[in-house]
Amino acid sequence: MRKHLTFAAQSIVSIGLLTLLFRRLDLSALKTLYVTMPIWFYLLSLGVVMAGQVLYAWRWRQLLWASGVSVTMATAVQQYFIGIFLNNFFPSTVGGDMAKVYYLGRQHGYRPVAASIVLDRLLSVGLLAVLATTMYWVAPDPSPQFAATRAVITAMAVVLIVILVLAARGTGGLPERLTRFGAHVVAFAERAQRFRRDMAAAARRPRIVAQSAAVVTTYFFALTAVYRLFLSINTTAHPAFLTLLTAVTTASLLSNLPVSVNGLGLREQLHALLLQPLGVPREAAVAISLLIFAHLLVSSLLGLVFWLRLPALPDAVASESGI
Repeated sequence: MRKHLTFAAQSIVSIGLLTLLFRRLDLSALKTLYVTMPIWFYLLSLGVVMAGQVLYAWRWRQLLWASGVSVTMATAVQQYFIGIFLNNFFPSTVGGDMAKVYYLGRQHGYRPVAASIVLDRLLSVGLLAVLATTMYWVAPDPSPQFAATRAVITAMAVVLIVILVLAARGTGGLPERLTRFGAHVVAFAERAQRFRRDMAAAARRPRIVAQSAAVVTTYFFALTAVYRLFLSINTTAHPAFLTLLTAVTTASLLSNLPVSVNGLGLREQLHALLLQPLGVPREAAVAISLLIFAHLLVSSLLGLVFWLRLPALPDAVASESGI
């Protein structure tokens, strides 16, 4: 019941944000942006998004190997795209993760696989926050609005870095400090500690963190180049590359907040708010946002193909995942 209520609340937020957004848009201008889009640009932008997902799958494979889970690149890509598909097309935001845990965990152990997935998410969001924060402090600041957002993003980066450090180094004897709360609390702390140690196997390796940072940076630099090309084709706006990168990373980071369905509505509002100070018309900001999201949906359909070739999930796992 709680999952259904959460999904209903997120759906209401998405519908409300989209309604507010589209009431202020010139829909004919928005349609024109898609109708006149060169096919080569569509294919190029789709290729960048799909290549980015493969790059992230490679990064996840590195985490698996560091955790003692040996899988081929083909298996990592297959499982990663299955996860993207399930997360995009089913109401539960963890359905894809649970499917990956089930399919790989049967052979390699559920806990290390789950630990690699949690660490993968932490690194994705944490390193994106660090990149966005860095851009805020080095890129030209076009408006007071960016200065206000900089404080929020910087705080998020600090919190996420602390979480990553705790995952790598631990808290130093947590179960012992909780003995006064009873055996059940101690047992839970011991399980959490074992799970944290599984994450630490990868999180403590500088090479793994450096590779993860390189993946995040490479993808968002390439994605920002796609945004800049789109703006040069369709508008007269020519924002500085690093300033545009700041807006792109911020929109992507804040879209991860679990207040709407897959960030729908929130992501488009963020694009309109963050790109407008750069001289980008609202219609163009929303158009590129929806285009990139559509690319993610199209690329995730590859996960459907992989999923259909695998055995069906057990009823218990499917029910827990919302699938």
